[in-house]
Amino acid sequence: MFASPLESSGSHADRGAGAELRGVRRLTIALTPGVMLASMAGGIAFPILPSVGLRVGLPLALIGLILAANRATRVLVSPVVGILADRFGGRRTMLVGLVLQVLVMVLFVLGVRTTHPGIFFLAGRVVHGFGSSCVFVAAQALALHGGGERHGGRATGAVRAAMQLGVPVGLVVGGFLSDLWSETATFEAGAVALLLAAGAAYALVPDLRTATPRSSLRTALRSFADRRLGAIGALSFASAFAGTGMVLTMTTLLVHARHLTIQSLPERATASVLMGWLVLAEALAMPPLGRLGDRRDLHAPIAATGLLLTVPGLVTIAYAETSVGVAVGLGIVGLGVACLGPSLLALLGRLVPPERRGLGVGALQVSADIGGSLGPLVGSVLFGGAIATPYLFTAAVNALLLPIALWLVRASRRAAPAPLPE
Repeated sequence: MFASPLESSGSHADRGAGAELRGVRRLTIALTPGVMLASMAGGIAFPILPSVGLRVGLPLALIGLILAANRATRVLVSPVVGILADRFGGRRTMLVGLVLQVLVMVLFVLGVRTTHPGIFFLAGRVVHGFGSSCVFVAAQALALHGGGERHGGRATGAVRAAMQLGVPVGLVVGGFLSDLWSETATFEAGAVALLLAAGAAYALVPDLRTATPRSSLRTALRSFADRRLGAIGALSFASAFAGTGMVLTMTTLLVHARHLTIQSLPERATASVLMGWLVLAEALAMPPLGRLGDRRDLHAPIAATGLLLTVPGLVTIAYAETSVGVAVGLGIVGLGVACLGPSLLALLGRLVPPERRGLGVGALQVSADIGGSLGPLVGSVLFGGAIATPYLFTAAVNALLLPIALWLVRASRRAAPAPLPE
């Protein structure tokens, strides 16, 4: 028997949807190694650069500047990188970023081997900021292009998870390999891994540039003065301020102040386990939450729920007197951050025309980097008083932003998000 036209049409639609989904999966597989290694390159530096700096007598202020230089650079260059991704394509921008990451490892090697480590380390961190911005902005823009409205949460969730996992893996790899081999060998191994990732990206990452005519930069920037995008940026700031900013960077101080331990582990090991749990909770939850937002069209409610979850999570950490209590609070915060990450990107993809997605992702990256930079600064100042103060302050900041999240939910329910005007 022959299939009816309706059945045939349904069959073709199913095959088309299946092919689209397989294409999204291939794209995320192609993007993930480069994104994770670019993030790892930042993590590798943390256990090695301060140690070398102290050994050769670098001032503590210079060591702090070196460690902060990459994020400060990203704040400045991410919008420019987004414009480049729109102009020349996300694939080319990502490849440039990976090549720059190889250069970062070379500069770190020169810092270890020469008598001028401060200059080379600082230059390496600045280049890392520009290179990682190229990789992160381009990869997220490519994920939005490839995922579209139906699978944007799935694609961006996988990319965001790789970004989150890279730094803690880099911390472990950097500390372990530098002890097992040497600082120089660790950076050389990183350069080889990044070079291989660049080769894999060259072979596998597609060029997804839009054929839509580009408008002028002035017109593009003017169109970004939109309340919906402002709300997304505010929630991105809150997520980074609470997660990578306040909680992640203050965990070691919290463990020390409250004499916490896990299975009699020493202080630094306990802090590492707790930080790893936070990042793992975020990374594991992001892909399924992104898929849920796609399937049910719930990205705005999921983002609002994520912001809401960070508040009790932070309060739990503030008053927890045991490692188990802190771990519970960290898990709640991690789940909240996971709700926000892919959902905010998916909403951005729906609001911003394809030819401006690079700029949109770059602007969103800036808001996250500002939040991530302010978190440890504010936390270190407030930590001088009561131990709970930094976490309660962060909870209050996120609670004050809840009306913005609820407004975004209402705005998304009133009508499907329309692209910004040309």
